[in-house]
Parts: sequence; structure tokens; C-alpha cells
Amino acid sequence: MRRSRYSLLSFALLMGLFLSACSGGGGGGAGGGQPTPSGAPTSAAPAKPTPEQPTGTPAAAVNPAAQPAAPANGQAEQRSVQAGGDPGGPVSDQPAAPIVARSKTTGRPITLEVWLTDWEQSTQQLFNDQLVPAFEAANPNIAVNVQYLDWRVFTEKLIAAHAGGVLPDIYQAGAEYVAPLATKGMALDIDNYIASWGQRDDFYDSAWSTVSYQGKTYGVPLLSAPQTLMYRKDMLQQAEVSGTPATWDDLEQVAMKTTRRDGDKFVISGFNARPIWQQYMWFLFQNGGDVFTADGQVVVNSPQAIEALDYFSRLFNQDKVASKSTIAAPTANVGAMAANLVAMQLGNQLTVRDFRQNNPSQAANLVVADPVSKKQQVTTNWTDWLAISRQSKHPDEAWKFVQFVADRDNLLKYNETMYFIPPRKSLRTTGYMADPQLQQFVTIMEKYGRSINTNPAALEVYQTIMQNAVDDAVYQKKSAKQALDDASRNIQRAMRR
Repeated sequence: MRRSRYSLLSFALLMGLFLSACSGGGGGGAGGGQPTPSGAPTSAAPAKPTPEQPTGTPAAAVNPAAQPAAPANGQAEQRSVQAGGDPGGPVSDQPAAPIVARSKTTGRPITLEVWLTDWEQSTQQLFNDQLVPAFEAANPNIAVNVQYLDWRVFTEKLIAAHAGGVLPDIYQAGAEYVAPLATKGMALDIDNYIASWGQRDDFYDSAWSTVSYQGKTYGVPLLSAPQTLMYRKDMLQQAEVSGTPATWDDLEQVAMKTTRRDGDKFVISGFNARPIWQQYMWFLFQNGGDVFTADGQVVVNSPQAIEALDYFSRLFNQDKVASKSTIAAPTANVGAMAANLVAMQLGNQLTVRDFRQNNPSQAANLVVADPVSKKQQVTTNWTDWLAISRQSKHPDEAWKFVQFVADRDNLLKYNETMYFIPPRKSLRTTGYMADPQLQQFVTIMEKYGRSINTNPAALEVYQTIMQNAVDDAVYQKKSAKQALDDASRNIQRAMRR
């Protein structure tokens, strides 16, 4: 039975209340800072580490006066990033207000409305000053308006726009979106365009699977962020750890050896996990589990899934190597690992950039390692992509713009503004991607990367139900088994709606 417009709008508002952040962020969920999870303590500010200088660390690295200057307003720079948890550095605590860049051309018969959700200030400059003017020059009958949205408000706005019949022609979606967009008639099947384009084979499989559902294609991958284990070689050496953690047991033991606490405060976190569903998925996949299978069977409360959530929760509670609150660096726009407060973390290429920009003297100590394993060695690859709305009155012109942005040169420029991994194979060693550490991320993505399975209820499943399950276990409101048993029932209900 078709939902009424009222029920869709109500669902949009409900989703807005329950969104889980994927950034600050990635690949799946909202970008920017991390809202307080349900069940999390709300009265205490994030625990700041003591100013004690870690052994063997240069004083300049932990002295706030020696850090790069923060923005004039003292806040983190505005950006919107979806990268599966984005541990590369903080962003503003508040969602960015929508920024609209209107076309400078007038009187053209066609105007394309575009929503971008992965951006920084340099991204805006690229689109506003280079890409959009170049596209309009090559297409004199088309004007392009770009609206820059924050991931934390995107799902709500998208569902409301669909209900009101005012979806933009083109919009940027994340890792968990393809099945809901396809089944609710929100994204256009573009297989005919892809066939004539002839460039499908230039994209990595784990990126392309993000835009595919039941054998059809609903978008083009733009930005990838494979996650893997990253560690500080100097901190492991100080803890008399040799070698690289390869298993869950290794990770746990090394994290306990490298953690340093002053009462309830972290001097050094052994493993800077975040209590979010995107990071739990990493462990879930490595234990051979999943939320649901490719054919839709719900397996979220399997023994493998329960064991993975129990392990993930133990890092925060029994082992006490990870903080339930953000480990805040003393200076805005600097991540905790680059601020010498973290020995290991589940990270992506944004952490590499953080070191290059904010702690170059310690960049050589940052190791990008292969993912650890339990039953299998696998990692999550979070990919964002462009979709064309089925409501668009100009799908051919919209495809021209998608194709233009996905062009090799333009895609490289876009990814460079965000310091992401271009999902095109032919860009593997081009420009900034020649960096050896970025090359390592590509190798990890090729060897171990996979995307998440989606189904028509995936937005609610991941952004709400799975986040609630992680919260319940990490904040010890429920056992891992009880949390996932409840999640299974809630997922079954969501799939019936």
C-alpha cells in the first residue's frame, strides 16, 4: 500500500531525530560532528586528556601554543564528510547551514538543481569557480545550481523533498542508500547511460557495488574511503610491542599495553574506537557476520554478530582502551591521533592528511596497516555517489552533468579537495594519489574492501536500529545478545512497513 504524503513527512521528521553521524565522519550516515547517541551520558563534556607529555614525544606536538592556529572564531572549519566515521579530525558540533550557489548565467531553458553532501570550502571553490562554469560553457542551454548540505540533515530533507515532489535533479547519497532510493522511486535506473558511457570497468568493484541493487545501477561512485587499522609506531615501541596486530586478540592486547590513563581520563587511548554502527560493521564482517544477507535474510543476531558486538563493547568497558566520549585535541581541526593522544584507531586517508597538516614531525610514525581478522580479513569501503532523481524533468541533461563530474580529471580534482580515494582504477597513481600511504589504501581496498548490503529499509536499519543496538551494548543498557535480538525484531518490522 502506498504511503500517504503525511506519513512520509512524518517518517522524515522521525528519521531526522534518529540520524546517526558518519563523519567527523562517511560512509553511511550523517557527516560532521557526532551527536550524542541514545543512551549516552549527556551531562558531562567530552573527557579531555591530561596535558602530560607522552614519553618520547616532542613537546611542540602536545603544547597547544605550538599547534596550528584554529579558525578565528575558535570553531572547527565547516565541512560535511561521510567516511564511515571519519576519524581524520573534528568538525563543527552543529550541522552546517545549507549553502546555495546559484548559476551566474540567466535565461537558459534548463536549470539543474544539484545537492552535494561531501564538501569542504575548497570543494565549493572547485565547483563554483571551475566545474560548473566549464560545464555551462560546454552546454549553453543548461544552468546549474548547487546546494551544499550537511549529512546530518540530508536524509530528512531528501525524504521530505520526495514526498513533496521537489527532489533535485541530482543528489549525492551514501553507502546505505541505494536500495531505499531504488525501491521508493527516488533514483533513476541509469544502466542505459552506463552502457553507452563505456567506463564501468574503470571503477573498483567495492565502490560500484554501492550503486547497484538487484542487478541495476542507480548512480556513479565519486569518493571512496576504505577503513583499516592505523597505529603510531613510536607508541607501540614505547609499550615494547613489536610487529603489527593481525588478529582481534592482538588488537586487544596491544591496546591494553599502550593505553595510559589518569583516573577516568585518557592520557593515551590504546584504540580510539567510536561507539557508532559504522565501526561495529568492521568487526562484524571480520567475524563472518552481517546485518542481512544479499537476498534479504536478517542475520543481525547470529552468533557471529553477537560475538562481534560483545568484543566491540568490551573495548569501551572491560578493557577500557577506548573512550565513549570524543577524545578532544587541544586545538580545533586536529585529530586525536595527530595530537599524540591515540596509539591505534580504525581510520582512513583523512588521518594521513591530518598528520601532514598538523603534526608533520610525527608523520613517519603513522603506519597504515592491513585490517585485522577473526574469521576473515576484510574491511569496509565507504563510497559516496551521484544519483539522478526519477522526478527530474531533464534526465538526459542530468546525466551529462553526472558524467562530467565523474570524468577522470574532474573526479581527481574533487577527491583531492576532500583527500579521498578516487574510485577509478585509472587514477590510482595520478597526481596526489602517487603518495605511498594513499597507494596502500588503494591496495587494501582492492584486496579486502567490501560494501554493506542494503535493502528497502536500510536507512532506518543502519542509521537508527543498528546505532541503537550499538548504543545499548556499549553503554551497557543491554547485553550484546539482547541488543541484537531486539534489533532483529525491529528490522523485521521495518522491512514489513
